[in-house]
Amino acid sequence: METSQFLGLTLGIESSCDDTSLCVLRGDSQILCLKRVSQADLHAEFGGVVPEIAARGHLEAIFPLLQEVLKESQVLLSDIDLFAATAGPGLIGSLLVGFHMGKTLALMSQKPFVAVHHLEAHFCANYLEQEIVYPAVGLLVSGGHSSLYFLREPGVYELIGESRDDAVGEVYDKVGRELGLGVNAGPVVDRIAGSHSGKCELVLTPPMLHSGNFDFSFSGLKTAALRACQDGFSKEDICYALQKAVVEVLLKKTLKARKDTKAKSVVLAGGVAANSQLRASFLQASLKGQFVLSVPSLRLCTDNGAMVARAGLERYLRYGPDSLSTQAFSRFPLHDYKGSKI
Repeated sequence: METSQFLGLTLGIESSCDDTSLCVLRGDSQILCLKRVSQADLHAEFGGVVPEIAARGHLEAIFPLLQEVLKESQVLLSDIDLFAATAGPGLIGSLLVGFHMGKTLALMSQKPFVAVHHLEAHFCANYLEQEIVYPAVGLLVSGGHSSLYFLREPGVYELIGESRDDAVGEVYDKVGRELGLGVNAGPVVDRIAGSHSGKCELVLTPPMLHSGNFDFSFSGLKTAALRACQDGFSKEDICYALQKAVVEVLLKKTLKARKDTKAKSVVLAGGVAANSQLRASFLQASLKGQFVLSVPSLRLCTDNGAMVARAGLERYLRYGPDSLSTQAFSRFPLHDYKGSKI
């Protein structure tokens, strides 16, 4: 069944970590309203996300957010045709807030419910603005994941490489915090790196650049960057050198995966897909290599309800609704996910 056949309304609910986000989506791409509440201030003094505080923050934010989204969309709860909520992976306490809201609203409204895999939702963010040309190679980079997938067709994900230790976003955040850039420091590191001018006195080696496989390893790079902080290198040099090493290895391995799999396109997804140098480097490579590049707009790279709504719609049209007995999960491989059909 094609998504164009569905012209109704989907409510997408995202609460996998520290952002509460809801969206009302009409059909397969018309975002009527997308809202997000950040918890950055709640966790700032702790230097990272505290699971118990995150769950409480979702509870406080999610019901007022639902009212706002419905009001600004000019729809009633009874107008919603499909409810979709992130089932995982993520912080289980946070997930349960949005997940149980989705199931409860579906039960009350007697409408279908879909349990959404968070990583698939990131890929599906691209569907909101463009078509993905298959087969494709998908690079998913975020605070918790750094993975390469072969997307043979819609809904089919074959893992071909992943980080053996730290995720890229985690490295950015930890180095950024050491530099005094606050919680969720990735965007600030990106801005500082982009403003660097002149010669950089620091060189950081791109990890596993010549490993011969598609796996990543970023813990050594993180350690080297943290040591550079202690050795007195400038904030500008550290951010620039870190970003240069990260982009180089992500680009090279993704392009090699595209060549080896004969994929027609490359798909970027996840919070780190908002990184300016990563986007620019992949765009330049796509023009030079004559392949299609799909990358979400900046607001759709971070965790958001729109990507959950779109992924939920995709799964509903392919597999039908999920059972209300479906459970949330903190971990589950994307390539094995079938919702309640597990």
